[in-house]
Amino acid sequence: MGRLELYEPSGYVNIKGILETGYPFIFIWGGRGTGKTYGILKELIETRRRFVLMRSLQKQADMMSIPQFNPFKQYNEDNYVNINPVKLGRDFSAFYYCEVDDEGRNQPDGDILGYTASLSTIGNLRGFGASDVEVIFYDEFIPEKSETPIKNACYSLLNGYETINRNRELAGKPPVQLVCASNSENVASDIFIKLGLVRKASEMAEKGQEVCYLSERGILLINLCNSEISRKKSETALYRMVGTDSDFYKMAVSNSFYSLDYSDVAVKPLTEYRPMVTVGEITIYQHKSRDEYYVTKHSSGTPLDIFGLGEKDMGAFIRKYVWLWTEYLEYHIIFSDIESKILFDNYFHS
Repeated sequence: MGRLELYEPSGYVNIKGILETGYPFIFIWGGRGTGKTYGILKELIETRRRFVLMRSLQKQADMMSIPQFNPFKQYNEDNYVNINPVKLGRDFSAFYYCEVDDEGRNQPDGDILGYTASLSTIGNLRGFGASDVEVIFYDEFIPEKSETPIKNACYSLLNGYETINRNRELAGKPPVQLVCASNSENVASDIFIKLGLVRKASEMAEKGQEVCYLSERGILLINLCNSEISRKKSETALYRMVGTDSDFYKMAVSNSFYSLDYSDVAVKPLTEYRPMVTVGEITIYQHKSRDEYYVTKHSSGTPLDIFGLGEKDMGAFIRKYVWLWTEYLEYHIIFSDIESKILFDNYFHS
């Protein structure tokens, strides 16, 4: 595979090149307005690949079914076409090229181009015939700061993918391509956590690394941290107003995850601590001589308690160790790495 040219001469992201890598699972995060959504939809239409355009919530999917909020609105204007959504049922719509009838209504003209869906719905589908779908495009897969995350989002995504992909690979066909795109909101999203991508995504953000191939897993990670479009946007009115130190600027322009706070991350010798409790992937240690705790994915010794990630175990852990959250707020907890910190936070808020 040759070197991936991540940006077009215009400065927008090179979606065509990214999709042509053939990786079945692609995760793209980057600043606002860098061409992620527009570029993906444009490429899917122009290569005639039937798709599912997915958002997290049903109300978000429903919004796409309203002509005024049509995700192809700008593409239509730029290319003098008329792609519009048409309702197929309560929870789904389809995109068609449309003709406008005498009453000004859009009428489908030709085959379905793609479908709309929500993560909250597609994860519950069974027996859904989707052999015609080649690409699942999950837009805004990382919840915004003001948005309530979907519980078990990763499980729903994997269920939905399995429903659509089915056994096509067993028949010698290529797998469905899953493309997830988002602004760089919170690296502690359920999908990154459950797929074990938090550490790699965090490292990419910290080092300014833009491309990472996890070939054995079929995963391609794209971190749009050197976008010329983002640089130009930094000079516009909104971003001058909010300032370079704001979380919004860091997310929308600098492409930094607002959750990445390394102030309490440091490697400590385990010999100074005694194991107290293991929960999920982390073990929490208590310092032998002072009011300090250490959280790490490394295990040494036998903890007093061990809890799994099931609902019952997590409830028991929180009931017994809820006081640890106070210790965290009082800066009495040190984390061996950012992934351990994110898992700690996630376990208390799952």
